[in-house]
Amino acid sequence: MEEIPIALFVAQHRHPPDQCPASPGSGPLLLSRVSAATAARYGVTIEAEALIAGEHLLLLVVQAASQEAVERFLAFLPGPGCLRVLLACNAEEAVQRGGCGSASPPARGATW
Repeated sequence: MEEIPIALFVAQHRHPPDQCPASPGSGPLLLSRVSAATAARYGVTIEAEALIAGEHLLLLVVQAASQEAVERFLAFLPGPGCLRVLLACNAEEAVQRGGCGSASPPARGATW
């Protein structure tokens, strides 16, 4: 069986205050969707998540085989928000590569 390379991504979703996914009407959906079980169905592993206080910005650090998998996992987030999925690495990998700008070839399906 071929091993699929896993990459680290940071997903950012900025949304208008009136469409906050953590609001009383939407909060239960957010909690059910941003969960380990739901992420696993999309081939995504959540490493960390945070909503930035007062900024209406959701940040997720995830592992997945592709950027597209992360985008499918987060497709439930309300529009007209702005979703960005960024290929990332941890500090140790950046040091091994010689810095943040020195990129080895991305994992299959990932984009820099």
